[in-house]
Amino acid sequence: MSRWQEPQAIAELAREITVVRRPNPVTVLYHWRYEIGALLVLPYALVSLFRAVGPIWGAVVLFGVANWLFYWRSARRFLRDRLRSIVVQHRLRTGFARARVCTLDGKLPVILWTKPRGDEVEVTVFCPAGVGYERIEQRRALLAAACFASDVHVYRHHKRANVVHLSVCTARLRKDAEEDEVKPGLPPARRYAGQSDGAAIPLPGIFAGIPRAARR
Repeated sequence: MSRWQEPQAIAELAREITVVRRPNPVTVLYHWRYEIGALLVLPYALVSLFRAVGPIWGAVVLFGVANWLFYWRSARRFLRDRLRSIVVQHRLRTGFARARVCTLDGKLPVILWTKPRGDEVEVTVFCPAGVGYERIEQRRALLAAACFASDVHVYRHHKRANVVHLSVCTARLRKDAEEDEVKPGLPPARRYAGQSDGAAIPLPGIFAGIPRAARR
């Protein structure tokens, strides 16, 4: 081992044995915002419904809503995609901790938001100092396994080096028509056609229209 490789090996060993830092209470609330909102809104909505129309008509309304969600394909797909994106972001945080995608003092990247798009879930990650695109790219196979996904594609942000975009492919692997063998991964979605992993892409979503001065 050469001299310039020794500090890297020591840093890698320190990262492997470090204890992952627990998030602060504000970050925990942000991580579980969907579940907390459901626990607060759904009971209040049910109580308000039964008080307004009575137990019989309330049961009729609930049966109608359940029947509507079951038979309306678009609504069923919308609900399924949102639930899938919630599961992916929780699994991705667990993957970050287990794959040691963290700083030397155990600080994990922060998931800004997730968005389902077809067979993929787009995830935008804010990296703390000490974690970047290269670290996430090295652990993409472990992250895909943690998310029950076939592959994870990693892209750079076109302006911010501390922002990394992940495309978690949740489609089922298909067998080859000729050899009946499962392919190791799937290509990125159409949105990334012609772009390889590591390509710089604009930041999508709500941050795309925010002025540069407001992002600082």
